[in-house]
Amino acid sequence: MNNVRPIEREYTAKEVQTILRALTGNQEKIGLALLNYYARTDLVVATGKSKQRGRPKYSYADVVLLSWLFRMKREGLPVNRFRRGIAYLRKKLPRIYESPKDVVLLTDGKSLFLKHKVEERKDIAEVLTGPRSGQYVWAYSIGSLIEEVDKVIDSQLPQAA
Repeated sequence: MNNVRPIEREYTAKEVQTILRALTGNQEKIGLALLNYYARTDLVVATGKSKQRGRPKYSYADVVLLSWLFRMKREGLPVNRFRRGIAYLRKKLPRIYESPKDVVLLTDGKSLFLKHKVEERKDIAEVLTGPRSGQYVWAYSIGSLIEEVDKVIDSQLPQAA
């Protein structure tokens, strides 16, 4: 079998469902109807180039974005508020994947920032203590989520030939 990196694969809705359930420890009910709803409402649309049964498969970026959404949902944050964040992450994902370990997503409620914990620590400090200091700032380690997604894919899904 030829080893294909997760970022190079495309995933069926059933495979995405398996990945998301594994990431939530099978505590979250993740049905295909919910994935279809997210696609219909343009929250996360399957953007793969290949199709299965007439439907596009999910790209790796789609899987990471859905994983992030389900994490936010589990934290009690309303998923629909993340439409801008999804577009931002989708655009930045190729760069993040190259070195995901130390990447954090920061938001002050209005703006989103992807920063490298080591290389851009001064920028992170500016977000945390800058002109809006005292305002709630939320940080999420998107890089560690990518690593978790990769582990689940490697353990739960057979490698593509």
